[in-house]
Amino acid sequence: MKWLWILCILALSIAFVLPAQAQELTTSRAIALNSAMSAAASGTSAIWHNPAGIGAALMYAAEAAYQYDNSKGGHGFGANVMDMKSNGYLGSAIGFAYEYSKADGKTRHASQTRFGLALRLQDGLVSVGLSGLYTNVKWGGKREISHFSMDTGLIIRPIPWFSLGFSAQNLITGDHADTHPRKISTGLAFTGLEIGLNIMGEVAFNVSAKSPKKTAEYAIGAEYFLVRAFPLRLAYRYESANSASVVSAGTGYRDKSGYFGFDISYLHHFKPKNHIVSTSLSVYF
Repeated sequence: MKWLWILCILALSIAFVLPAQAQELTTSRAIALNSAMSAAASGTSAIWHNPAGIGAALMYAAEAAYQYDNSKGGHGFGANVMDMKSNGYLGSAIGFAYEYSKADGKTRHASQTRFGLALRLQDGLVSVGLSGLYTNVKWGGKREISHFSMDTGLIIRPIPWFSLGFSAQNLITGDHADTHPRKISTGLAFTGLEIGLNIMGEVAFNVSAKSPKKTAEYAIGAEYFLVRAFPLRLAYRYESANSASVVSAGTGYRDKSGYFGFDISYLHHFKPKNHIVSTSLSVYF
């Protein structure tokens, strides 16, 4: 799979050429499920939410995404590649996100690059993962952030249709605890492949805050595959820090032969009011 590594090298090259600012670009599936991904992360979504999810399935996957955030007038672009098939025990993935926006007469360029590894043990009973992320920030022509951090995660799947997940983000905060706070999240997921229904939940805390309990976020999402080809997704998240509700939904298409996918998602934040629209194309086998 030489083309996978060519894409990886290209993504890394772009990431260090473009100036950037930290942003929240992720996969369309994760947006539709309101990022309730601690236990449900798999495929290209894993590198953004729980690197242990890279080991969730023995597959190759590549994805390209576009995102619009009306609160910043921002246009975002993302690319993700993962390989858990070449070696059934050790998987890897790389993700790159770039966003451009303009506010108060200043332009903002934002990019983040992630590289993750996952170890799949006992035929998927346990997966552990570690990822490194580099964020480069430039605002109004001035570089504000050039920061490296790390995430880690664990997923335990005691039975095929149930999993428990744990992840810790931004283990290295440095001088950027405000923009890159250390977070922990834990969740569970029920996967009903026979009826095509997946249900997942998550609780997350910002442990860099003075009162982590006041930063709790609770999320629940559901995904149903109509005739095994059309995913229907709906999710809800409550953010206690600002007493805000966030709702999201999405749909798409999955080629039954297992080679091609399309997703479109919508997320609406009620406080402050804003929305995000995302769409992506993916290949997997």
